Amino acid sequence: MSSASTLVRLQRLDALVAWLADGELHDVASLAEALGVSPRTLARDLALLRARGIQIDASVGPGGGIQLSPQSRTPTLVLKESQAIELLLAVAVSDALGLSLSAELADVRMQLARGFAPADRRRIGQLRQRIRVCSAVSHAVQQTRQTESAGVRRAVHAAFARHRQLSISYADGQGQRTHRRVEPHALLLAFPFWYVLAWDLERQGIRTFRMDRIASASVQEASFPPRPLPPFWAHCEDVGLSL
Repeated sequence: MSSASTLVRLQRLDALVAWLADGELHDVASLAEALGVSPRTLARDLALLRARGIQIDASVGPGGGIQLSPQSRTPTLVLKESQAIELLLAVAVSDALGLSLSAELADVRMQLARGFAPADRRRIGQLRQRIRVCSAVSHAVQQTRQTESAGVRRAVHAAFARHRQLSISYADGQGQRTHRRVEPHALLLAFPFWYVLAWDLERQGIRTFRMDRIASASVQEASFPPRPLPPFWAHCEDVGLSL
């Protein structure tokens, strides 16, 4: 199996564990459809999880399905949402860079996925497709780097993970400061900068915000449904960020 195929399978196994981690009984056909695989492929993935020590219960007949056993649903480590998001970003960057994992580290990653707080596991797992890494920005642009606020980063990550609107104070490249209310739909790393790909509610359009230029950020009560991703990635190309 190629490294790319192995990576895809590891990502799918992570997603499968996240789906099963809610403790509910899942219909095999519906679960396979949700993961975008055939029931035969799902059966092979389940066999691999069992071989790695994850206990999965199965029942047949009307109302039957599969679920994690109570022993597998008991985590040895429970992560706070902020910790889970930071871990997710690190894993997403590793995946995007094509870094391979040993079998031992792959097992650890699956255990960590099971350590997410139950209510957040599935939602956090689905965020991985909304994080990308592209080539580094030019040396000249790197020289404009500013100190990034830890409080801003936490607020952005929380709004991104929870699908909540975000109120920010932003200074553009000329130092002009504006106050914006946005929906953070995706995150992009163009070393050394993180960019927030957002829907600007006032301007009714996609905008890109460099994290280190956000002076303040606060998570709002209002939530939003995720918008399709292709327009956001296309916008990055339009503003000169190569994907």
